[in-house]
Amino acid sequence: MEMRYGADGRRLWNQEVLARIAHLAEAVALDREKIFIGNALWSKTAFIARELNSIDLSKNLECMKSVLIEQFPKPISNLTTPMINHAVEHLQQNQECVASPLSEVGTSRDLARMYLMHLLRRDRNEAERLISELSQNGLAFAQICEGILVPAMVEIGHMWHVQEASIADEHYCTNATQQILEVLRSKTPRKAPNGYLVVATSVGGDLHDLGIKILSAIYEIEGWSVECLGANTPADEIASTIAPQLYRGPADLLALSATTSLRIRSVQNVIAAVRATPAGKNIPILVGGQPFQLIDDLWQVVGANAQCLTSSASLETALRLVIESHTKNRKAHRAH
Repeated sequence: MEMRYGADGRRLWNQEVLARIAHLAEAVALDREKIFIGNALWSKTAFIARELNSIDLSKNLECMKSVLIEQFPKPISNLTTPMINHAVEHLQQNQECVASPLSEVGTSRDLARMYLMHLLRRDRNEAERLISELSQNGLAFAQICEGILVPAMVEIGHMWHVQEASIADEHYCTNATQQILEVLRSKTPRKAPNGYLVVATSVGGDLHDLGIKILSAIYEIEGWSVECLGANTPADEIASTIAPQLYRGPADLLALSATTSLRIRSVQNVIAAVRATPAGKNIPILVGGQPFQLIDDLWQVVGANAQCLTSSASLETALRLVIESHTKNRKAHRAH
């Protein structure tokens, strides 16, 4: 181990294995093997970037499979074995693994590259000027957020993963983007209020909140009242926040974000906690984030009403769900 990976080799492999077991547990619990396969491909990308032998990754999975068969009850190993086998097959078939988010050609991708370049040079003023000019020239708020800011931030995460950017780079770019987003939001005209309130938050354990802040800003500009709770909000706090407060009635919609696959069951737990309350029994719930883009039906698995690939694309669905919910509640009230 030390000859192949240096003095820290065993410690680093322990971290790798623990992360892989966590993703396997999530995949088994939710019966979605793509969670585990996606993590394996993500790891292979990192191996290739670090000029490590990705064959060792396949061998590690084979070892994991053997240990699970040896030490776990057969009903468990019967679930894990095919998942691990499929992950090994994908590792052998996929040469490129996880592609750079900005590898696609297109006008917005070019703008995202330019925006990110300014931030990597620590020139937030120039990045902000670029965004301001695009807005003044008619590019819609949602298009700027989803076509430039989001791809740029996904790219910096990818760059960190393949050792093309540091943690400091990622933190600077994220914080600068949040500040630029707030400036742009404050300067963008809002539509007339539609009378509906959405509570938006990242679930407990998820320390990322840029995505949910973008959704909140887009919904606010479209006329929604928005209460954004930010990152890492416990389930009981979410459940209590959607209930009527002294200063307002109950929320009309709940939007939940999970940035990584390890937070999916947290989403499921939040939804269960919300559904157990009077205010949350029938509230429409939207879910979003990277795992929900990976697996089409994941929203059904966690018990939500719908999932959104982008915030702007979810607006129509959200409005329909809220109107349907209000109609059902009125009919139920009249029946009583």
